[in-house]
Amino acid sequence: MNVIDSYAEKVVRRQIPAGVYHRKACERHLHDREREGGRGFPYRFEIARAERFFRFAENLRHYKGEWAGRRIQLQDHQKFRLGSLFAWLHTGTGLRRFRVAYFELPRKNGKSLEAAVVGLYETFFDGEPGAEGYMIATKRDQARIVFNDGKRLVQSSALKTRIRVFQANLHQESSASKMEPLGSDKDSTDGLNPQLVIIDEAHAMKHRGMIDVMETAVGARRQPITFWITTAGNDPVSPCGDQHHYACQVLEGVLKDETLLAFIAHADIEDDPFAESTWRKANPNYGVSVKRDDLMNLARKAKAMPAAEAAFKQKRLNIWVNADSPWMSLEGWRAGQSTWDEDELVGETCFIGIDLSSKIDLTAVVALFPPTETRRKWRLIARCLSPEATLDDRAHRDRAPYPTWKARGWIETNPGNQIDQDAVKDIVLDLAARFNVQQIGIDPWNAGNLRKHLEDAGLGVLEIPQTIPQMSAACKDFEAEVLDGLIDANHNELMQWAIRNTVASRDNKDNIYPTKKRSRGRIDPVIAALLARKVFNLGAGAPADDPDLVTA
Repeated sequence: MNVIDSYAEKVVRRQIPAGVYHRKACERHLHDREREGGRGFPYRFEIARAERFFRFAENLRHYKGEWAGRRIQLQDHQKFRLGSLFAWLHTGTGLRRFRVAYFELPRKNGKSLEAAVVGLYETFFDGEPGAEGYMIATKRDQARIVFNDGKRLVQSSALKTRIRVFQANLHQESSASKMEPLGSDKDSTDGLNPQLVIIDEAHAMKHRGMIDVMETAVGARRQPITFWITTAGNDPVSPCGDQHHYACQVLEGVLKDETLLAFIAHADIEDDPFAESTWRKANPNYGVSVKRDDLMNLARKAKAMPAAEAAFKQKRLNIWVNADSPWMSLEGWRAGQSTWDEDELVGETCFIGIDLSSKIDLTAVVALFPPTETRRKWRLIARCLSPEATLDDRAHRDRAPYPTWKARGWIETNPGNQIDQDAVKDIVLDLAARFNVQQIGIDPWNAGNLRKHLEDAGLGVLEIPQTIPQMSAACKDFEAEVLDGLIDANHNELMQWAIRNTVASRDNKDNIYPTKKRSRGRIDPVIAALLARKVFNLGAGAPADDPDLVTA
C-alpha cells in the first residue's frame, strides 16, 4: 500500500490522533479511491506523480536549526496532502485535479518550508513553460518568508546550477520561469500570468483585493495552483475565514468541489487544551518540529493568563477564536433525510413559512408537514426564489452552486434582477392547491402587498416579527427535532447548506435565534422553516394576548 492511502487509513481507524476535519480529509481521499473508474468520477490516482515530487523534495537540504545540512525527510502527513496534490489527475485530460489547496495547521508544523518546496517544484520542474510562481501576503516582508526559504533551498543544493538567485527573484533561463514575492498592492500585479500563487498566513489578510486579482490571473494556465497556508484566525468574516468555512463544507460533503484539496489539522473544541493528547492531535509534526517542552511552557502561561490562552488555542491548537460553530447537528440533519415523492403528501395538512429577502437575494417558502400516525418525521418542502439575471454572480459571491440547484428544482428564478413578489405568491398558491395549508407565517419586513394578495386568495396569514422572544420556542423545537433525525427535506442540498450556515444567538435568558454572522452563505430557507414551525405551535392563530402578532 502506498504512503498516502496508508496514512489516510490510519487516521480514519484512529491509529493516528486527528481532529474532525483532519479525519474528514482522509475519509474523502479513501472514498475517492473507491470511486475511481466509476461513472461520474473523472479522476484517477497516480502514485508515481507523487513519488516524483517526494524524490525532488528529499534531495533538498535543510539550511538552518538542528537539521541544517541534512536532506529533507517528508513526514507522512506531508506526503499525504502534498502527494495528493500531484497524484490526482483528470482521466480525460491528464491534467491536475486539484487547483486550490487549503492547508491550515498550527505554528511550527513546517508550512512555510513545504510551501517553498512546492513553489520550486511547481515553478521550475513540473513541465509548465514560462511558469510564474508568486508568494503573496499582507506585506511583502511576510511574502518573502516562503520566498527566502525557497532561495536558501536553491543555494544549499545542486539547484543553484540550474536556477539563478537574485534578491527578490529566482529565475531559470532554460524554461523562462521565475518565482517572486509580492506585497498586497494589487495595482502592481497587472500583466502577471501565474502558474502558482502561494498565499502565506492568509488569516492576516483583511481584504480580498490581492487574492481576487491573482485568482483572475491564473485563468490563462492549463493547471494552475492556488496554495493557501495559514494558521487559524480570529475573524470568521474575512477572506481566510470564508475559505476555511468553504473548505469545511466541502469536507463535510455539504458542498461539492472536486478541485479543492483541503487539510485542516486542529484540536476539537471540546478537547482539554492543556492535555498532551490534545497537543499531539492538533500538531501532526508533534515530536519533530513541534517540541513538547515548548508547548508545555506555553500551556503553563496560558493557564495563568486568559489572553495567552486564546493565543495558545489559536496559534498552537489551530482553533478559530471568535468563530461560531454551526447551530444544528449536521449528522442529525443527514440522518433524517430520505427520498420521497411530493405527491405522497397531496391533501395533507401543512404550515407555511415565508422569508422575504431583500430584492436581490434568496426568498424562501417552506411547507412543513407534521408527523402522522404512520410517519414519525416532519417533512418539509422548500421552494427558493432568486432573480435570474444575477444568479451566476451571486453563485460566485455566495460560493454556492445555484445553477446546479436550479436544474434540480431547488431554486426557481423570476426574470430580471429583483425578486418578483407575484412569483412568490404563485409558489404559495401552487402549494395551497395541492396541500391543506392551515396557516402561513410571514416576516412583515419587505412583505409589501404579499400578505393582502394571499388573504384575498382565502389563505390565513400571520405576521411574525423575527425577534428572539417570538422565535425562541420554535427554534428550540426545531433544533431538537433535527438532532433526533426527525426533519426530512427529501435530500434538498440547498436546505442542508443553509443548515450548515446557521449559527445561534442567545440572550441572557437562554432564548435563541438563528443568524448567519457571515459575509456569505444564506440561511433564508431555515428562517422560513422556523416561521412554519412557529405557526404550527400557535395552532389556529395567535393568542389574543400576544400584541406582537398580527392575525389575518
